[in-house]
Amino acid sequence: MAMRFHLLFGPAIRLMNRLDYRRKFAVFGGLVLLALFVLSHSLYSSLRQDIEAAEHELAGLSHIRTLSQIVQRVQKHRGLRAGELAGVRSMGAERQVQAAETDALFDHIATQLPAGLLSQRDLFALRTDWERLRSPGEPMDSPANFDAHTRLIERLLNFEADVADAYGLTLDPDPASTYLIDSSVSKLPATIERLGRVRAFGVALLSAGHASPEQVSELSALVTELDSARKVAGYNIEKTGRYNPALQSEMSRSAVDIGDSLSAIVRLVRTRILSGPVTLSPEVFYRDATSTIDSLYAQIEHMLLPAAERLIRERLDGLRHALMLTMGMVSALLGVALYCSIGGYYAITRSVRNLAESARALADGRLEERIRLDSRDELAQIAGSFNDMAAGLSALIATRRDNEDTMRAIIDSALDAVVQMNEDGEVTGWNPQAEAIFGWTRSEAVGQPMHALIVPPEYREAHVRGLRHFLATGAGPALNRRLTITGRHRDGHDIPIELTIAVSRVNGRHAFSAFIRDITEQKKAEELIWTQANYDVLTQLPNRRMFRDRLDQELLKANRSGRCMVLMFIDLDRFKEVNDAFGHQTGDVVLIEAARRIRSCVRESDTLARLGGDEFTVILSEQDDAAHAQRVASDMLQVLTAPYDLGHTSAHLSASIGLTVYPQDAADADGLIRNADQAMYGAKDSGRNCFNFFVSSMQEAAQKRLQLIKDLHAALEQEQLVLHYQPIIGLETGTIHKAEALLRWQHPQRGLVSPADFIPLAEETGLIVPIGDWVFREATRQLLRWREAYAPGLQVSVNKSPAQFERSAGDEGWIDHLQTLGLPGDSVVIEITESLLLDATSKVARQLCKYREAGIQISIDDFGTGYSALSYLTKFDMDYLKIDQSFVRNMSRDPAGTALPEAIILLSHKLGLTVVAEGVETVAQRDLLRDLGCDYAQGYLFSRPLPAADFEAILKMQRGMPHGCVPMMGMA
Repeated sequence: MAMRFHLLFGPAIRLMNRLDYRRKFAVFGGLVLLALFVLSHSLYSSLRQDIEAAEHELAGLSHIRTLSQIVQRVQKHRGLRAGELAGVRSMGAERQVQAAETDALFDHIATQLPAGLLSQRDLFALRTDWERLRSPGEPMDSPANFDAHTRLIERLLNFEADVADAYGLTLDPDPASTYLIDSSVSKLPATIERLGRVRAFGVALLSAGHASPEQVSELSALVTELDSARKVAGYNIEKTGRYNPALQSEMSRSAVDIGDSLSAIVRLVRTRILSGPVTLSPEVFYRDATSTIDSLYAQIEHMLLPAAERLIRERLDGLRHALMLTMGMVSALLGVALYCSIGGYYAITRSVRNLAESARALADGRLEERIRLDSRDELAQIAGSFNDMAAGLSALIATRRDNEDTMRAIIDSALDAVVQMNEDGEVTGWNPQAEAIFGWTRSEAVGQPMHALIVPPEYREAHVRGLRHFLATGAGPALNRRLTITGRHRDGHDIPIELTIAVSRVNGRHAFSAFIRDITEQKKAEELIWTQANYDVLTQLPNRRMFRDRLDQELLKANRSGRCMVLMFIDLDRFKEVNDAFGHQTGDVVLIEAARRIRSCVRESDTLARLGGDEFTVILSEQDDAAHAQRVASDMLQVLTAPYDLGHTSAHLSASIGLTVYPQDAADADGLIRNADQAMYGAKDSGRNCFNFFVSSMQEAAQKRLQLIKDLHAALEQEQLVLHYQPIIGLETGTIHKAEALLRWQHPQRGLVSPADFIPLAEETGLIVPIGDWVFREATRQLLRWREAYAPGLQVSVNKSPAQFERSAGDEGWIDHLQTLGLPGDSVVIEITESLLLDATSKVARQLCKYREAGIQISIDDFGTGYSALSYLTKFDMDYLKIDQSFVRNMSRDPAGTALPEAIILLSHKLGLTVVAEGVETVAQRDLLRDLGCDYAQGYLFSRPLPAADFEAILKMQRGMPHGCVPMMGMA
């Protein structure tokens, strides 16, 4: 703000500073006089313009009177001429009188109006038209006479309006006079003209003694226009009264009189001319209409125009009085300003002279000098400040030496080094902290060139040039800034220091003060922070942040060189098992060794980073083809599969590697990372311990997978999931004893989605828990209905995956739901996999025990396809074993194919387990299983999985058949 102020007033300040007070006051006085003159001249001109405008309006009013009289007589002439043409000879003499008066008025107005206004509407052309009407050269019938007179009157009225405009009457600033003038010039003359037309037209009709329908219609229209004009004129006159309180009563009476007179004429025309036979004489009608018109013109002449003139004159007198008052006040102000300026000049110059004399005395050393002024202005404040300064100067000089000693003590005890230098570059000050940082004592440093003491040799020449540049130009980029540079210790090692240099003037010479701090420890801390932010603490490899920076740099490098770049994602297979088995410390040892092995397979110019966990990434730069990347990936797989020595034991791991090539596979870093990740997961899906290059189908599969996950979130809410039920048949009886509830997804666009496609996604995303809850509740709800209606002993099997056991908080909800429905626990069988038993945690064991306590039975699904541990069959108290369909298929293909099913059946029966065979599709398979003693079977031989309604139909049919469903279920 202060800077903008100085920029704005800088020129004026510089001008005033060059002038003494005599000239300053001369400038101020001249400016004040000029301002007063401009102001007074502006006020005078404004008031003078208003006065001239008012005088101009008065002149215009006199012209309006004359023009109004001309219009009045031309209107009379129109009516008399109409009667004369119709045969009323008595009107001829009066018409001649009116014509003579009109001639005289035309002569008068021609001498009064200025030449410019005369040419504007061409008053001479109006006069010529009038002469033609007054004594026409050719006979003229009544309609032509009416039209010619009417056109002339309209032009005269327009000319009257132009005169009013020219003299400013229609632009009068006072509303009171404006409405008066408007009524006099516009509204009332327009009304009178319509009455004059009625008078002329009526006289012509009455003189003719009859009227055609067209004439009656035209006269009726004229009367209607007259009635409308009457209302407008009356309203305008009433408004004139509202803006003229002194004339309000008179204006109200005038409005009433005008309205009554015009109404009388309107009634007269409508009753005596337009209605029925014509009985009115033209002389009487002319006399009555003329009387009304004359009275209206009398209103204009004797009331409206004089009132307007009176208002204008009153305003003119007020303006003249204001002009005189204003000029008097300006003269008085001018005199007061001049008087005060002279007095102020002498008061200020005397005080300034006293100030100057006292200042010279103080400069001569007379510290007892004081200033005494009679004024109470700012100069008196300056004098008081001067006296305070003189009083404090002695104390300042007395304490200066004390302050210097104090400053030296502060510098000597400062935690930072303070080094002072003169213009010659020599050290003049050296505090103890400087001794501690640089190793030189004060006595050794003072007087020596500073650059030879603490500036490293490679920077000394630049130091000397910078000092010379400052002394020559006054510009120093290193001054008053905090700089981080390198200093030199006495023993020759470099020190990182933080430096601030301030410059001052001592006895006319520059003095430099450097404040120096040793930041060695700070630099070490910064390096540690940077390392921790960019490197993995465990493996000392670049972390995710530095990897991304390196990847961006390699992309730019590849764009410049035109060569390829390969990005590799490496994930250690089964590393979690090592962590869980041997602990995180052992896992860390494995990660460090894996990082070392991967590093041995790549070049120094390549980037190896750890993203987190057991994930590593490698950037292979400047690749000509993919062959080198394949060799690197193969080498990595080979070294990573070698045993890891853990001291007391060893671990065997492998890796899955995904590779993507820039710029063939993606155009940016995000795309490369995404592609490499997908390629790595493709390697895992291919059996692990291999590498896989990214292909576009992976991207499509990933997008399809993401869309399927998104749709799966909505499937449960939108009731897209349904249950199908596959019957489980007793091989001895041929009847349905059980049913397995199988989940199906009816997708609105994809149709029926295979469980193999969406169940793994549900397990991965955790949706398997709410979906599993829904399956259990829906299956048991359906079971309750079927047990009550068809099969009281029916059981339903529900599958529960390891992910459900791991993710669910507990199974009290399932057990409580059974109790709410009133179903016994043994009405439900929960099917689990062998892998769950092999990896069974305490949490899984607790849940299985709760099921047993509630009476819910447990079945091992797909027995024999995984890692079987027979001890778990007795440890967890199973109820059912389900023989996998692969064993059932082999029974009919291979003569020895019955060995395993037979062994499973015998073992199960020995352990008290019931056996269910899956995937029975042929009669031969059924018979073999029955002969081997298998208890139950399910498969397409008996029935496919059915919707609930179809399964219910089978139950209903079974209940109605005395021997069960043997024929229907494929039982002979």
